[in-house]
Amino acid sequence: MHTAADRIRNVALVGHRGTGKTSLHEALLFEAGAVSRMGSVPDGTTVSDSDPDEKARQTSISAALTSFTWMERKVNLIDTPGEPSFVADALGALRVCESAIFVLNGVMGVEVSTTRLWQRAAELDLARLLFVNMLDRERADFFRTLDALKAAFGAHVVATEIPIGAEHEISGVIDLIDMKAYLYDGFSRGSARETPIPEELRAQAEESTARSSWTRSPRAPTRSWSATSRASPYPTRRSSGRSRRARTTGGCSR
Repeated sequence: MHTAADRIRNVALVGHRGTGKTSLHEALLFEAGAVSRMGSVPDGTTVSDSDPDEKARQTSISAALTSFTWMERKVNLIDTPGEPSFVADALGALRVCESAIFVLNGVMGVEVSTTRLWQRAAELDLARLLFVNMLDRERADFFRTLDALKAAFGAHVVATEIPIGAEHEISGVIDLIDMKAYLYDGFSRGSARETPIPEELRAQAEESTARSSWTRSPRAPTRSWSATSRASPYPTRRSSGRSRRARTTGGCSR
């Protein structure tokens, strides 16, 4: 079936090695219904790491293209290697995409390859979203990582979601744009459910919103998608236009 050009999104998943790009890629495919079960990097069952060397190394060594339909749009998603030896594939992916998702380790924060790829994406004027992954690990800290991102890339980095809980007690996210909370009841498709913002986090959510000075764009408020990798990428409203403001969301590893 033919898809109109204005209904196609080309997105690159980029970042430092070991940040969980392939696991996030797998979760997106699963939630969109492109695959019937979610693969695992340690088991060698992910869609994008199909090469025997990738399975043996448990790391991506070349870019992999997949596609799925989400909210009446076709999304072409490129999972790129984070290993510096194979950075050429990540740089090449940025040239053919209009947007990029930067995946970060919530423990390590901003790493070398992230900075290098960010500079290249800025040169290409790509829309960028930052995904803080592995927030369920020991010593992971979303707000510390957010501060590091602001220090590295500028104050225009703003949070669009904050986590509910920390480390192994993380259980969901608060959407700062619509001021709604979502909890995850498991790892099955569509397991995110809307819930009132916990009272103990409401003040923090309002403070984060004020600090970000987030405002809706009055022009063409089209719908796109964002993701959290614990259970599913839950759809929220985003502007699909290019912006100098980078958006930060959070999730946790599998």
